[in-house]
Amino acid sequence: MAAVVMDAIRNPQKLRPDDECVVGEAARQFWERSMLYASESSRRRFIETFDNYTASVVQQAHDRAENHIRGIDDYFVVRRDTIGARPSFVVLTFALNLPDEVFVDPMIQKVTNACIDMLILGNDLCSYNVEQARGDDSHNIITIVMHQKKIGLHDAMNWISEYHSMLEKDFMDGINSIPSFKHALDNELKRYVDGLGNWVRANDCWSFESQKILCYGWLADSAK
Repeated sequence: MAAVVMDAIRNPQKLRPDDECVVGEAARQFWERSMLYASESSRRRFIETFDNYTASVVQQAHDRAENHIRGIDDYFVVRRDTIGARPSFVVLTFALNLPDEVFVDPMIQKVTNACIDMLILGNDLCSYNVEQARGDDSHNIITIVMHQKKIGLHDAMNWISEYHSMLEKDFMDGINSIPSFKHALDNELKRYVDGLGNWVRANDCWSFESQKILCYGWLADSAK
């Protein structure tokens, strides 16, 4: 399935086989339309990050089949791709002309990773109850922390809260330490970084306003 999706995205003008899963044609149509609004550099970065995303989902499925529970650091390495944030962040740059030198800058990477990790914590927190109820919680930071540190749910939640606070500080410190590139680039970079921060806030808002948390149940009291 991952190979089908990536072939469709890399070749949006190529007709898909009649007997292929509909996901291939859906991916082709999505990218055929989306690429019209993306700069050349954004197209390249989207394909690269989406390829990493599909590969990571395959790795997640392999971990599930093997009942493999990763350590915290190893989990974040994989989860930063399975959450799909990186290709989503590329969409923020579709109308921008930011060169590669911006995205390889250590401070930009620090700010970006802080946002991704906050998204991971928020998503895993909301989905934990339904995942553990169906026995599919091995790819969730709550399970990972409890397993590695040999602690209970309450202590794991405290660890996540403290880690989230650290990430917030990393993000705020990072945006105040981003180097200047050129005046025009700095203006576009500000739009991009604002978009990163909005992603984290929007994810929390969506989780409450869509009643995702209420549907998953265990945070219902907090949501109210």
